[in-house]
Amino acid sequence: MAASLPMFGTIRAKVIAVSPVSIHGDLYSDATIEYAHQQSGEPATVARVRIPQHACEREPRAGEMVQLSFLMQQITEVQFLS
Repeated sequence: MAASLPMFGTIRAKVIAVSPVSIHGDLYSDATIEYAHQQSGEPATVARVRIPQHACEREPRAGEMVQLSFLMQQITEVQFLS
C-alpha cells in the first residue's frame, strides 16, 4: 500500500536518502522520508517524494529534519528544521 501524503498542508519528516534527478532539464530531488502521523498515533510511514528545486533553498541531505508543504499532493515548499 502506498504512503498517503496529504492533499494539502504540512508534515515534518526525517530525510532518509536523497538522489538528484533531471527531467527535461528541470531539477528535482527524489527523497525517501519518514514521518509520523500527527493525529492517528499510527507508526511512522516511509515514503518517496519528488522535491522540485524551486521549492527549497538547497538539496536536502540524509538525516535532516524538514517540514514539507503540500498542495494537491505536490511539494511546494521545504523548510529545514535541523
